[in-house]
Amino acid sequence: MPYGMVTSSSEIPITVISGPLGAGKTTLVNRLLNNPGERRIAVIVNDMGEVNVDAELIADETEEGVVDLSNGCICCRLQDDLVAQATRLAEERSFDYLVVEASGISEPVPIARALTEGTNEDSLPDRFRLDTTVSVVDAYGFWKAFDSEESLPDAAPDPERPLTEVLVDQIEFCDVLLLNKCDMVPDDARESIETAIRKLQPRATLHRTTYSDVDPSAVLNTGSFDFEAVRRQQGWKRALSGEAANEHPGHDHGDDAVSAAEAHGVESFVYRRERPFHPERFDAWLDDWDGKIIRAKGFAWVASRPETVLGVSQAGPSVQAGPIGEWGDDDPATRLVFIGSDLDEAAVTDELDDCLAASDEQTEAYATDPFPRGSA
Repeated sequence: MPYGMVTSSSEIPITVISGPLGAGKTTLVNRLLNNPGERRIAVIVNDMGEVNVDAELIADETEEGVVDLSNGCICCRLQDDLVAQATRLAEERSFDYLVVEASGISEPVPIARALTEGTNEDSLPDRFRLDTTVSVVDAYGFWKAFDSEESLPDAAPDPERPLTEVLVDQIEFCDVLLLNKCDMVPDDARESIETAIRKLQPRATLHRTTYSDVDPSAVLNTGSFDFEAVRRQQGWKRALSGEAANEHPGHDHGDDAVSAAEAHGVESFVYRRERPFHPERFDAWLDDWDGKIIRAKGFAWVASRPETVLGVSQAGPSVQAGPIGEWGDDDPATRLVFIGSDLDEAAVTDELDDCLAASDEQTEAYATDPFPRGSA
């Protein structure tokens, strides 16, 4: 049996394709439908608009049936519809593979959870299996996403959430990553982008593509989905635990990740301190975003909330910080991972040290508390 074919006539693997608007998701789906091999593929296409343009483009390219989920997002209010439509497809049609194209603003974690654990209303039949999560990234537009604050469509689940946050979510949570539109960027820029992506996502198999041209076996029936592994092996978590993100599964540079990172000025470091931050100074520092920082993530200790773990998450110009639990038996401490391009670790460290609370400030009764901020 050829690699990539389903192993049981009763088993239906699922591939979920995520990625920013215009990255090449629909092009990828059409390629899979036009070159399915011996697979019978069904497709569910999600779009934020009232008219699902992507579904129409896919339907124009193939005689296969396409399910249209419009005017909402399958990572939130259309989760039940996603499960219901997949179940209905299995009851009404004969197919052995399901491809789900998420909208450009969909967060992959809630979709994966709905397809594996079900929703409050329903769950998929046991014969379904989430097999692969794919993220398509626009190489030409990657750096631009971190250069300016872009707004989401009015129908987005959280209109305040910048596209940079969604993009980072999609990169950090996937099994396969297509760096698409590689023909539109010079080699040195492409290498720099790929190195930055590797810092964010060291686990996924990465393919450089043009017009989403990839062998179907790279994204169908790979057997690579593992919910806990994909969450545990995100770049910031590996950095926080001291693991080196030097694996490049399925893609050989000829150089290790450390050399590639040095060559392209992409680096990461962990800021660790056992003193709390002064809340107002730390809040002001978060406001003064350094454009060289692509990603910051971790836990902070602030003097205004001595018993509270403050979660910090930054993706490009978007910064969130808010309570995520209590320190309990753990010793309070700040652990923040920074990933960026041409970072000045010493300067960032000095700036953060200036935000730490002095001895007399650690016991001060703060009249105001700037946290939470954003949607953390």
